[in-house]
Amino acid sequence: TKGNMAVNKATVTITAEDKNKIYGDANPIFTATFNGFVNGETLATSGISGTPSLTTAANAFTGTGVYAIVPATGSLLSDNYSFAFQNGELTIGKATVTVTADNKRRLFGEANPDFTAAYTGFVNGESLASSGISGAPEMYSYANPASTVGNYDIFAGTGSLSSSNYKFNFVSGVLTVGKT
Repeated sequence: TKGNMAVNKATVTITAEDKNKIYGDANPIFTATFNGFVNGETLATSGISGTPSLTTAANAFTGTGVYAIVPATGSLLSDNYSFAFQNGELTIGKATVTVTADNKRRLFGEANPDFTAAYTGFVNGESLASSGISGAPEMYSYANPASTVGNYDIFAGTGSLSSSNYKFNFVSGVLTVGKT
């Protein structure tokens, strides 16, 4: 008598590759690796056609953190292989906001004016008010009322600035001390 012999498909594991991006950027192109081929086959020689779907819940507006990249069957087809899936990770890093000390003027002998700063580099249509940035930069100059006529740096630093989605770059301004 003749018997039936069942041949099971070999399993190929499709792993979403880890990716990085900056807050506000579009998601990168997701890619995957294929492992578990038998008989010396490769993806090119395996008879697998189509591509896996690779998705994440994250987008340009998603805050910093780590998010799953989820592979699925998509349009993959194979007579000889079944598919298993392994998630990857999308790591979203902080975007950079530049804090530039505003230029100021004062006369010799006067106290320094209040120092202020301008912020640039916001993403997703955000502004300082809507960005989630809290606190204020530290702002100072080595000039004092006795400083001679001339130009002095106005420095900006982190101070109490804080943000979950932005890091900070600082640019100095100029304090011009004029004649009385």
